[in-house]
Amino acid sequence: MKNELPHDNLSEKSFIGCLLIDSESFDEISDLDIHKDDFYNPRFGLIFEVITDLAHAHSPVDYVSVHSKLEERGKLDMVGGQSFLTEIVEDQASSANIYHYGKTVKDKSSLRKIIKMAEQVVALGKGLKGDVGEFVQEVESKFFQLTTEAKTGRMNKISHFLSQNLKELQDNERKPGDIRGYATTYDQLDRLLLGMQAGQLIVLAARPSMGKTSLGLNIGHRVCEKHKCPVAIFSLEMMGNELSMRLLTSKAKVDARKIKTKSLEAQELPDITSALESLSLLPIFINDSGGSTIFDIQSQCRRIKAQEGLGLVIIDYLQLINPYDKSISREQQISEMSRSLKNMAKELECPVLALSQLNRAVEARMNKRPMIADLRESGAIEQDADVVIFIYRDEVYNPDTAEPGVAEVIVGKNRSGETGQAKLKWVSAYTSFENMAFAQEQDSMEAVPAMTVLTDNNPQPFPPQ
Repeated sequence: MKNELPHDNLSEKSFIGCLLIDSESFDEISDLDIHKDDFYNPRFGLIFEVITDLAHAHSPVDYVSVHSKLEERGKLDMVGGQSFLTEIVEDQASSANIYHYGKTVKDKSSLRKIIKMAEQVVALGKGLKGDVGEFVQEVESKFFQLTTEAKTGRMNKISHFLSQNLKELQDNERKPGDIRGYATTYDQLDRLLLGMQAGQLIVLAARPSMGKTSLGLNIGHRVCEKHKCPVAIFSLEMMGNELSMRLLTSKAKVDARKIKTKSLEAQELPDITSALESLSLLPIFINDSGGSTIFDIQSQCRRIKAQEGLGLVIIDYLQLINPYDKSISREQQISEMSRSLKNMAKELECPVLALSQLNRAVEARMNKRPMIADLRESGAIEQDADVVIFIYRDEVYNPDTAEPGVAEVIVGKNRSGETGQAKLKWVSAYTSFENMAFAQEQDSMEAVPAMTVLTDNNPQPFPPQ
């Protein structure tokens, strides 16, 4: 039939036959995530539903048990009776090719879903009377859901992953001492992080006025400049021109107030011009839409990945992402967004740096250095994050601090490296964080102070709470 949707009746029959003659074969296809509705022939779908229920109940899966369960549910005649089950078993000699048959069933099901979705899009598009932008976002999210469902997570032998490890060890482009992943180029921080890795969700959290947006921008700029890779920045709070101005003053090392008040000195103009030219050539993408949802962010990142490649995604900040489902609790919304960002990092194979707020509990303590428990609104952020970084500047709370202009960057969680503290120089005039070797006088350099690392032998590098 010309109008029939894609299907493979023989593969469906052979797949069910494999399951009926080999009770242990069900485990081999569990990663394919096949369901009753994935079968084109509803009779095979009903039989598979019974097989799945038996397997999940740790009951035997064979001709007799399936026949009995179908009869018990009053569905034996619906699948063609005893003769149909017998035919399936007799026509199947071996279960050796079960994964191939199952993959074919799943692939054909995905094709049918795509075709049906496309037909729905055509029908809805022809009669659309609402907002086109919302319609496009809805279409993208639905197709993204289909592609996610079509993915499998099959088990691999360790040799598969060891071969990838060997390739990394044989990488001649990396010099001895070079870290794997993306370096922030903040020396002390890189010693702790050992590079921002593909698939990592990195949370950068701080109280207001600590400079989390500035540090996020600085890291994005430095990664893009060093590794020559595209960086996507989603700003849900600040305008794009504000962010670009921060990047400009940081790159040019010119006081932001002079630019805003048009009081630049003659010798500073070449620095501004040079910074403009340098930044303009970098593949940094900025979205300053305040109403972005997770689906918007995912969609735009996929486009950049397909067209340009993608090195790093920065989101400022997590709590401002517009929730997809506004009917659930705020904690559930944050959990959903946190998990989605982690999944996005894995899908796009790049690190995602998500800025986050801290709750007000910090302000009530004598020692205001943040801790993991201070992450605002959801423990899911801590759970999903591979790395959690805090910023603390003592001068914000203590004007007479012994370390003015010094920021403590505290790595509170790190699945791939060490936890501990790195110190950076905060230059407010440029809204920029610099390595401690940086001095306001460019011709004088400061020594890098010793780095404090959290270990079992040194459990309290910070003053007690």
